[in-house]
Amino acid sequence: MQSHRSHVGDGTTRKAIDTAIGIIIALRGCSPDEAFAELADVVHRSGIGLGATSDALVALATGVSGSTSEHLEAFNAWGSALADARSVRT
Repeated sequence: MQSHRSHVGDGTTRKAIDTAIGIIIALRGCSPDEAFAELADVVHRSGIGLGATSDALVALATGVSGSTSEHLEAFNAWGSALADARSVRT
């Protein structure tokens, strides 16, 4: 499998994608490749770009809410896992 790093352009997008992958790894306990595949599945399913989906997941994980389609897709994909993770911490 090709590294996710070959799919990104600028540094800001790369940082968001890497952060989103890290969030998924923490939520799922999976490998970086599995996390990227999950992120890519949401991108393919939603038609929203990789950078925008990553940004939305990072925002959601840091408690920033939004009403855009990107935020809705991130919430649908990872909202319950993030809520579960938060409830374990408290």
